[in-house]
Amino acid sequence: MHRQFADLRARFLARKYRTERGHEFACYGFSRRLGTMVRAIDVVFEKLPPELDTIPDRDTVVDATLMIQAFVLNAFGCLDNLAWIWVCEKPVLNARGKELGPLEVGLGPKRRDVRASFSKEFVAYLEKRQDWVDKHLKGFRDSLAHRIPLYIPPYIVSPRLSKSTTSSKKPVEMPSESLTWGSTTSCRPSSADWASGGLG
Repeated sequence: MHRQFADLRARFLARKYRTERGHEFACYGFSRRLGTMVRAIDVVFEKLPPELDTIPDRDTVVDATLMIQAFVLNAFGCLDNLAWIWVCEKPVLNARGKELGPLEVGLGPKRRDVRASFSKEFVAYLEKRQDWVDKHLKGFRDSLAHRIPLYIPPYIVSPRLSKSTTSSKKPVEMPSESLTWGSTTSCRPSSADWASGGLG
């Protein structure tokens, strides 16, 4: 992963840009975001390695949560930066021959002027991946920015022990091995709730 990141960043940094804004979005936007995302992944696995079999302290969980949130926001920002690089370098103008406004720039299907500047092959490529963007990136990003932030549950109670505690009126002491890490589903908004961001 680190080598792929270094190669990709080097290509964007070494490129000769036609415009100052294109250079700015590529070097200070996209490239910096890539570095943040790689470091975020490293920190998550340092804080919560897969082989961990004990309950980590709260600060450790919060640190890992911060990295996951940073990754999601910067992944979304990378796509927006790529759209701006293209618009500035092409350049892409609206039907009146004017520069596009901030809400007109993006890679999503609603950004018609930008989409019209792409090749048919690239539009087809984006269309095949739009469902992934909507479900696994935009939904999480919008929830993080506007509603419920992504989080890591402190632990889960095993189904076996959960049944025994609910069926008994007596308090049950839960052994530490019954408290394990598990996955959770983010409070993902419906498509009707999504804000009209650059990928909408």
